[in-house]
Amino acid sequence: MFVQSQQLPWVDSLYPQVLPGVQMRRLSHDPQSGAATVMARLPARWQNRDSSPLGAQQELFVLAGDLTIGAQRFEDHSYACFPQGYSAGAVCSEQGAIVLLMWDREPRKQGAAAAAANAVDTERLVPYINARVNGLDSWQKNTHTRYLPGTGVQTLRQDPESGEITILYSALPFRFMDRRWTHEHVQEMFVIAGEYSINDVGLMRPGAYAWWEPERLHGPYGSLTGFMMLIRSCGGPLVNVIPEERVAVDFAAPHRPQLPPELAAYCAPWDGFRCY
Repeated sequence: MFVQSQQLPWVDSLYPQVLPGVQMRRLSHDPQSGAATVMARLPARWQNRDSSPLGAQQELFVLAGDLTIGAQRFEDHSYACFPQGYSAGAVCSEQGAIVLLMWDREPRKQGAAAAAANAVDTERLVPYINARVNGLDSWQKNTHTRYLPGTGVQTLRQDPESGEITILYSALPFRFMDRRWTHEHVQEMFVIAGEYSINDVGLMRPGAYAWWEPERLHGPYGSLTGFMMLIRSCGGPLVNVIPEERVAVDFAAPHRPQLPPELAAYCAPWDGFRCY
């Protein structure tokens, strides 16, 4: 709660069998399940012809550059969700790319026997969304939370069983909520554009990543610029619990991220305008 991803070093691929020759920044990792969220930096003319399916559900969101999976070309602000055991085809990048990757368990290649034994859950498949192609027509009122007017949502995924969601969430300048809140499940957040000031931890700029634990009050928040971020709920639907108490919003909250010891060296603020 939280880290500016630009402060994290790029390291050689954490998953060389899945993404060989790709540098990564690890944003979160569950040592028990292997679930992880990473930023991946693909070099120009990179390719991986191995189209073996994974034994994990994979979500991706392209922050910059180009990515081709099978016959589908992804550009910035494109999204997909591939369920466990699904193969979309070989992967390559002509110009290079920066991609957010999110796995619900350890991303390992699925063997032929496992692939044959386990049918792909196509209800979880989101093969391709270009979040900007329809302009403002893609946005809708926020149906997932109790936020007030001045915000919009693009729903990228909603799990048919657990209710987990992945959304783009945006707000107009001067938007604020003068209450604290919590939620029943883990919530991940990555700021793509604008600024988001939250009293507890400070001013989050593009590239900021937060892993909000359940049942822990945080907030309030405000933004002088407006913002756009990607939000995921993990383990269940995004349901916020918002006490009635009003709390004054600090639009320039002091920088005081709450990080585990292994990330303490990467707690410096960031004043850039790009999220990578």
